[in-house]
Amino acid sequence: MNNPLISAIRGAICVQSDTPVLIEQAACKLYSTVLEANGLQESDIACLLLTQTGDLKSCNPATGLRKGGYCATTPLFCMQELEIEGMLERVIRVMIITNTAKMQTKPIFLDGAEKLRPDLANLGN
Repeated sequence: MNNPLISAIRGAICVQSDTPVLIEQAACKLYSTVLEANGLQESDIACLLLTQTGDLKSCNPATGLRKGGYCATTPLFCMQELEIEGMLERVIRVMIITNTAKMQTKPIFLDGAEKLRPDLANLGN
């Protein structure tokens, strides 16, 4: 059986405050950094899963990516992050599913989100 090979890359970024501009900028920064760090082009992306914490309500990151000129034809799916006591605030997370098989991927955690996974934040550095 011939199955297409895929890989997934995770990332997260903290947003300074709940404004559409800052959410849009953070989403674009996270996405472009993941692509660059992993040597990917948009044509390598099958889809994106995005979450944001409940304190980010003024804009969703998919809108931010599209306004920033990204993901014009890429399927995007946004969800609210589960609310857990003591969770990090104002966070956008992404799971990028690629249609390329990468032996090793580099997760990206930016602007305070490194606290989420210190064990992964410095991989590949």
